[in-house]
Amino acid sequence: MPEDKSLGSKILGLFVETRDDGTPEEGTPVVGGEKSAAELVAELASQSAPKKGPPPAPSRPMASIPLPSGPITPATVDFDAVFKNAGLDPAELDRVRKAEELLKGLPEATPKDIKRQIVEASLKAFGFDVQKIGQAAQNQLKAVDTWVRVTEQQTAKAITDAQGQIAQLEDKVISLKADITKRAEQLAAMAAAADSRRAQVGEVLEFFQLPPAAPPPGPSKT
Repeated sequence: MPEDKSLGSKILGLFVETRDDGTPEEGTPVVGGEKSAAELVAELASQSAPKKGPPPAPSRPMASIPLPSGPITPATVDFDAVFKNAGLDPAELDRVRKAEELLKGLPEATPKDIKRQIVEASLKAFGFDVQKIGQAAQNQLKAVDTWVRVTEQQTAKAITDAQGQIAQLEDKVISLKADITKRAEQLAAMAAAADSRRAQVGEVLEFFQLPPAAPPPGPSKT
């Protein structure tokens, strides 16, 4: 097995002893060497200090909403842009992101209490206030809920507008079909009237033994 050199695994070694199979022993965190765990965590933290880059570009946000008929695949959402549009402080995003990175870097078999000790000590070494991270995470949840609610309202309005346009088009189709039927019936009635009149005129021609009139000329061909 290749050596796991992730920050989470390095920090984990400062707090727990491991069995022969590599799984952590539950119990009191272990301090290695002459330095305290906090000092060693601080050294590791300095190797992976948070780097602030340029802020992300803002994204364009997108009756009853019908339920999807098939499986749902999560969309690709720029949540950093969502949080920025919600007015969240970029420093808050860094705090939550660092906590997420630390949690992901720890082995899944690590007991939750040990994880909490590791993450809290590591965040303090990074200079992050744990209470502020909790508040920042709650602010992110509120921002996500608000974004979903606004998106639902926009989607419902768009669907209502589309349904209104569909209803207008359907009414137009019904009207056009009725007009087609009416014109076809009028043409058939006019043709029947013309046939009846032809028969009456034919009787007169036959009585006087006159030839029928020549049909009108068709369109000329050039």
